[in-house]
Amino acid sequence: MRKGVVVCGANGERSVILEKAVELFAKKNSSRIIQFSACSLGVSPLMLSMSGADTSKMVAVNGCRNRCAERILEGMGVKAERSVVMDDVLQREVGACKATCSFDFPNVNEEEAKRFADLMGSALD
Repeated sequence: MRKGVVVCGANGERSVILEKAVELFAKKNSSRIIQFSACSLGVSPLMLSMSGADTSKMVAVNGCRNRCAERILEGMGVKAERSVVMDDVLQREVGACKATCSFDFPNVNEEEAKRFADLMGSALD
């Protein structure tokens, strides 16, 4: 059975880092997981039960310390087995999630995305 991975709906600069990390993560792990958007799952929890994911082995991927992916799972009565937070690998201050007015984030680099993708992968093991 595949592990369920619930990814938060980070926006702004965090979303760019998260998107790159998910791309890197998926290259190595797509055959081992079923991935959900926390935003979609929050309004349609039936998706989780229909997916066949093992709810006792869920991984929450959080774009910040608010841990929205975990909160959404908990609201559904599911406890994440493992949880990762982007702030654990960032080595600089990144703005909070908020409405995006600009899509120009010059400080985002591949190394940040790679470190977060590696952290996501370690949560599967």
